[in-house]
Amino acid sequence: MQREVWFEKVAWSYVPCHWKGFAVMAAIIIPTVTAILLEQMTLNRLGYPNADLLAFAIFFVPALFSLLVIAKRHS
Repeated sequence: MQREVWFEKVAWSYVPCHWKGFAVMAAIIIPTVTAILLEQMTLNRLGYPNADLLAFAIFFVPALFSLLVIAKRHS
């Protein structure tokens, strides 16, 4: 069974070329951005307005790695 091609490799990155590629990106990016914004609002209310790297480490890095794995698998 062959995998469907959802992403094309362009230089060193992957570009979605199928509607499923765009859907996967949206399914990962939208919850990640929402979680980062909610975490920043919560930290601001708790008195930690400068804790920007916490959101990056907790949400962005795993989302990036999972999206790269999916893109590599479906390219």
